[in-house]
Amino acid sequence: MVFFTNLIKNSFINKNEVNFSVGQKVYSKKNGSVCSIIKEIELNNIKHFELSIENDVYKREVILSEHALRLDYKL
Repeated sequence: MVFFTNLIKNSFINKNEVNFSVGQKVYSKKNGSVCSIIKEIELNNIKHFELSIENDVYKREVILSEHALRLDYKL
């Protein structure tokens, strides 16, 4: 029974996932800043993205894993 509930729960969660790609603009869920994805990097078989924060005084670039990007940013 637990197996079926986990299977159903995971099938609904996976449908809402969005694939990030280079050139997309993402928005922070915490402070509303706009970032653009500059490049995709693969380190130790984990996908990372380099983001450029646009509405910051200084041009900052941040590298985040795909999991962290999904948690803190939205399209």
